[in-house]
Amino acid sequence: MRVVEGGDKTQLQHFDEIALQDPSTQRLAGSVDDGMVTYVSRSKLWGFPDYTTARLRGGRLEIYGRSRFGRSDFAVNATRIDNWLRLLIERG
Repeated sequence: MRVVEGGDKTQLQHFDEIALQDPSTQRLAGSVDDGMVTYVSRSKLWGFPDYTTARLRGGRLEIYGRSRFGRSDFAVNATRIDNWLRLLIERG
């Protein structure tokens, strides 16, 4: 899980926009207005699903990525989330 202190609805909105710019990602459930959004990203070769959930909780933006199948994702989820967070920070 990655945590951004001082998270608010604007940050979640920006995170949502960044996630949806990824061509392998689509919104699965929730919304920015709900304060929690879950995305599914599919691997290019086999189309395996990975889930990422971003939620506002207690003044923090919490982001959690996980594989749908298997025990290891070979750090794909962490790398994806770190890239999205880098873009979020660059956006200001």
